[in-house]
Amino acid sequence: MYKVVIVDDEMIVRHAVRSLIRWEGSRFEYAGSAANGVAALELVNRLGADIVITDMKMNEMDGLELIKQLQSGGFAGEVLVLSNYNDFDLVREALKRGAHDYMLKLTLKSEQFMQVLEEMASKLDEKRAYAPNGRARTQAEAPDGSGGRREAREAAGTRDLMADPDWTARMNRILQQMESSGEHPDPSEEEELAAYFAARAGACCYPFYYYLQENDKAECSAVNHRETLLKLADGLFPGHRDLFVVTASPRRFLLVVACPSRSIEPEEAARRMIRLSKMYYNLDANVIYGEPATGGEKLLEQLRLCRQADQLRFYSSRQEGFCSNEVTVADGHEGFREAETKLRDTLRRTSGFAIELWMESALLLVEAAAKFSIRPYVLKRAIAGGIWGVANAPILGEGLTWNEKPWIERAEAAESDSQLMLLIRELSEEVMGLLEKTAALPATREEVRQAISYLEKHFAERIFISEVASHVGLSEPYLCQVFKAETGTSILTRLNEIRMARAYELLASGKYLIKQAAIEVGIPDPFYFNRLFKKRFGIAPKNVKKRQEKMDDFKMP
Repeated sequence: MYKVVIVDDEMIVRHAVRSLIRWEGSRFEYAGSAANGVAALELVNRLGADIVITDMKMNEMDGLELIKQLQSGGFAGEVLVLSNYNDFDLVREALKRGAHDYMLKLTLKSEQFMQVLEEMASKLDEKRAYAPNGRARTQAEAPDGSGGRREAREAAGTRDLMADPDWTARMNRILQQMESSGEHPDPSEEEELAAYFAARAGACCYPFYYYLQENDKAECSAVNHRETLLKLADGLFPGHRDLFVVTASPRRFLLVVACPSRSIEPEEAARRMIRLSKMYYNLDANVIYGEPATGGEKLLEQLRLCRQADQLRFYSSRQEGFCSNEVTVADGHEGFREAETKLRDTLRRTSGFAIELWMESALLLVEAAAKFSIRPYVLKRAIAGGIWGVANAPILGEGLTWNEKPWIERAEAAESDSQLMLLIRELSEEVMGLLEKTAALPATREEVRQAISYLEKHFAERIFISEVASHVGLSEPYLCQVFKAETGTSILTRLNEIRMARAYELLASGKYLIKQAAIEVGIPDPFYFNRLFKKRFGIAPKNVKKRQEKMDDFKMP
C-alpha cells in the first residue's frame, strides 16, 4: 500500500480530491491532509507518506517550497501538483524539480486521476524492487544516484541485456536505416529484431513520431532535442527497458520505447508527451502514435503505419495535437475526383474570367484532398496538371506568353497545403494581371452595382463567385464577363481592394495586430495577407502605424 497525503489551503478542494480517489480495492491508503506546506512536511515525515498531492499557492509554505524541502530531506516518494490555469511558471518549476506530473483543478476526473496515481505507483514499485529492505531508497542511500539498481544487479551476478550498449547501437542503426530509406530492413536485420524480442520475453515496444514546431522561445537548442525527448520518455514510461531515438530531420524524431508490459495507453502517452514538452521546455510538439508491438513483425507494421500517417502532415489540419497511425491514406476519392473535374472544366471557357473560377476550384481541390486524406503527391500532381492547363488554355491564346514551368516546380516542391494554396493565389493574380489591360471604370449596370455592394457587405467572409452570381440573378460566367466589362477589373481584384482598404484602417487605428486585422478582413493566411497589402500600398503592414503617425505630425494644428 502507498500512503497518500493531500495538501491544499481550501478545505473543499481537499475533500474533492479525496473523493476522486478510489481507495477501496486499490493500493492507495489515505494518510491525511494539510492546509499548507509546513503542516504537510510534518505529516509526511511522521507518517512516512509515499505520495504527496499538493496545491501550488498556499500561505506559510507554498507547493514549490514544499517540494524543495522534501527533496532536501531525502523524500523517496512521488509528488503530483494541482494547479490553476495561471500557475504555469510555478508548475513548470515544480516539474523541473522532480514532480511527477500536474493536473488542472477545474478538469479533474476520477479515471484520469487514478491513471496518474498508478503511474506514480509503478515508479515507486521500481524503486522498491532494488531496495534491500523492500522500501524505496533515497538518492543519498544509493552511491551512484540510481536508487541502488547497479548494486542489486551486480550482487545478483546478472547482466541486463536491455542495458547492453551494443544492442542499443544495433537497434538505432536498424531504425535509422528504415527512416533514411523508407523501407523495411533487410532479412538479416529482421532477424536481429526477432532476436531482440526473443531475448526480452513479453517486451512491449511503443512507436511514436515526434515533431517539433517552430518556436523562437524554445529553451533548448536543436542539438539537444534528442536528449530532451529521451528525458521526456524516461519520465513517461517508468520501468522501461530501452529507449531508442532516431533523428529523421532537425525537428522530426522516431521514438521507440521498450517496456516489460503495456503500462500506459499510447494515446495518453502522446497527449502527455505534448503537454510536458510545453511545460518543461516550452516546445510546441505534435505526435503520431502506434499500438504497442510485442514482436519484430508487429513493430515493423506499426512503423510502416506511422510513416504512412506522416504523409498527411502535409495538411495543416494534421499538424497539431496527436493522432493515431490508424488512418487511411488514399490515392483517390469520389469527392476529390469531382473537385479535380471541376478544376479542368473551368479552363474550357474562353473569357478572361476563367482564371478566377480556376483559382476558386483549385483551392477547393486542396481542401478536398485534406478532407479525404489524399496522398500529397496525388494532390500536387493534380495542381501541376491544372497549372499546365492554364498555360495552354484559350484565355492565353491571343499573343500572351506566360511561363508555367517555375510554378509547376513550386507546386511539386510544396511542403504543406498552405504553401500550395498561396502558390495558387499568386499564380492567379499574375495571370489576371496579364489579362487586365484597362483601368477601373465606374459601374453602370445594376447587377454589377449589386455585386459590388455584396462584396462590401460580406468581404470579411469567405465569398464564392457562385454566391455573388446567385445574389444578383446572373450565371457565374456572365457575371464575371459583365463585371470585367463594366469595371475593368475582376471580382477577385475588387474584393481584395475592399479588404485591403479596410485592413489599412484597422492597422492605422493602432488597435489591431496584423494577424487580427487579417482575420477581420477575411484573409486568415498571414503570408498572403502581407503580400497583398504590400502590393496595394507599397509598405508592409507593420509599418502602417508609423506612416500614419508621420502623416499626423504634418497636419495643421
